[in-house]
Amino acid sequence: MATLEKIRSKSGLLLVIIGAALLAFVIGDFFNSSRSIFGTGSTIAKVDGKSIDYTDYQKMLEQASQQAQSSGQKVDQAVLQQQVLNQLVAQTLLDEEIEALGLVVTDQELTDAMIGSHSQGFNSMIMQMSGGQMNAQQFHDMISNPQKYNLDAQQVAQYRNLWLQQEKTMEQQLIQSKFGTLFAGTLVANKLDAKAIYDESANTQKMVYALKPYSAIPDNDPKVAVTDAEIQEEWAKHKKQYEINEEVRDVNYITVSIQPSSGDITTAETRVKDLVAALNQKEGTEGMEGFDEFVSNRASLPANKITDQKLRQFVDSASVGSARIINRSGNNFSIAKLLARESKVDSINVDFVQASGDRAQIDSILTALNSGASLADIKQKFADHVGEGQDSVWVSLIDPQFAQVKDVLATTALGTYVQPDTAYAYQQGQGATLIRVNNRRAAVPVVDIAAINYTIDPSNRTINELNAKLREYLNTNGNAADFAANAVKAGFQVFPAQVSVSTPQIAGIPDSRSAVRWALKAKKGEVSPVFGDENSGVLVAVALTDIYEDYVPATDARIKKLLTNKLMNDKKAAVLIEQYKGKAKDVAGYAGAMGVKADTAMINFAQFGLAYPEFAGAKVLGKLYGAKKGQLVGPEQAEGGVVVMQVADVEANGRPYSFEENALNFSRSRGADALGQMLPAILMGNKKVTNNLLEFMRD
Repeated sequence: MATLEKIRSKSGLLLVIIGAALLAFVIGDFFNSSRSIFGTGSTIAKVDGKSIDYTDYQKMLEQASQQAQSSGQKVDQAVLQQQVLNQLVAQTLLDEEIEALGLVVTDQELTDAMIGSHSQGFNSMIMQMSGGQMNAQQFHDMISNPQKYNLDAQQVAQYRNLWLQQEKTMEQQLIQSKFGTLFAGTLVANKLDAKAIYDESANTQKMVYALKPYSAIPDNDPKVAVTDAEIQEEWAKHKKQYEINEEVRDVNYITVSIQPSSGDITTAETRVKDLVAALNQKEGTEGMEGFDEFVSNRASLPANKITDQKLRQFVDSASVGSARIINRSGNNFSIAKLLARESKVDSINVDFVQASGDRAQIDSILTALNSGASLADIKQKFADHVGEGQDSVWVSLIDPQFAQVKDVLATTALGTYVQPDTAYAYQQGQGATLIRVNNRRAAVPVVDIAAINYTIDPSNRTINELNAKLREYLNTNGNAADFAANAVKAGFQVFPAQVSVSTPQIAGIPDSRSAVRWALKAKKGEVSPVFGDENSGVLVAVALTDIYEDYVPATDARIKKLLTNKLMNDKKAAVLIEQYKGKAKDVAGYAGAMGVKADTAMINFAQFGLAYPEFAGAKVLGKLYGAKKGQLVGPEQAEGGVVVMQVADVEANGRPYSFEENALNFSRSRGADALGQMLPAILMGNKKVTNNLLEFMRD
């Protein structure tokens, strides 16, 4: 009965804690699992014809926002909104696949996972969140039999809702586990696969090579000139890879970083000097008056616990009452003033015991403890009034949380329990903390310091001037062609980017969705107004250069550049191969003919992707697979130039063959594990997603 009474007496607090913890658990688990596998009305998106309702999206977004806030992350809301929608899209595709497979979770399986023989994980979570006061069975009993715990109707409804939420999450975990087990069996190694993996890793080749880089032939050499017709032909060969699932807008953009001007910096430096002078002239921190832009933190702590090296150097050398700049990093200043230095007892070792009841009951517990009775005996005698204790805990009397008790704990006799009323204001029926001091360490030097930080911010005048300069440029260059052509002369730099309805930012610039929104509504050739302010730290202007509906064409600047480089390297390779083919019989001879230095590389063909050496690439190294010692390969077209290779030595690793080990390696590199990393894309296939996010969200 004692346990039940304890739970009942603390049910309100426990359930608040558990409720918050369950919410965090639901959010955290969903996000962790979804990383690895997954005219609109209220439809925020459509996936393969299936609607995602805004209400479901909003709930998940609120959870994601709470998680981000609790972790202290600074998140661009536009990015978070798109991430949440992506997760819902992935989850919709996964649910569709699970339904098609006919996978279900039975009532018995769910019960077993929550309070049955497989509930260890959930039970541990409840125990942890309730401080060991309650397990999953007891939590379920509290919801099922609220009268035992004096819960009112509102509490019952709230806690049952929490339980149902957790059941839903657990059901999702179980169904995804079933899917994962099924998926893991889709592509597994047979004996031939495992042996092939073993053979690839069995030997390491020492390769000598000579590389003639493509840069040996100038890009303006007529022999390697690339025509628009060739670019278009190459694009057409690989047209499928340029296909897009939603309309893409091609833009150029200019950014202006909002930074302090030289005048701002000069003014700020004067302010810093004036503050230091005021601190040195006045007592304590009175010199801070009138310097509201500076942030001051005062602390009292042992000198040997100061971890900042420059602050420690200041404390060790400064006289009491003095202040100075201790560090400057760019536009950030650190200033310190030493307010006091004295010797104090810092660390003491104590025992804690929690007691409840009225004054007489607590005094009886205190008397019993000081008479030498063990805590176990005390708990038995005062079963409903003695909580858990903590033994031999080192605490600091300088810690602010002990400010009210430090005098009592600094003077009370060692080995004696006290209830320091001066520290914990005793309130009838709310209990007290009983403390015994076991040991005190010797006094140490303690300093009282004011640490002051200041960052130079751009002035309003500077911000207005930067804004005016960019606006003037836009006013005089009001079309996309002029926007790009005249930027350098005006002191700006133009960058290319592509945006769509699924793009939360332009080129990763924080808080730039307003510019994206403009680009999605603009007409080809138009130039935007200025976006951004001092809060975002950057000004942005955009010009819309093109609109692509089905494919990114060969005329796109980035695609054209990539294809031009590829075709030019193909032509350079052909010229170099023809020039050096048959000129030597070994790598040393080719190196001499090419005018380059021979080098070496170690190759193990089990390296997935065959990325060693980086200049060669998989296609070239594939020709080296199975080559015998001394065999010459090349000249061949490689990634960085034309290469000639020769196997100088072959080193066997001597590792015995194991089917289990190599089957696992197969799964990781080419089987189900590797395939699972691409699961969202696999489930997506050629299905259509309609993204209506911007119709619901405003900047």
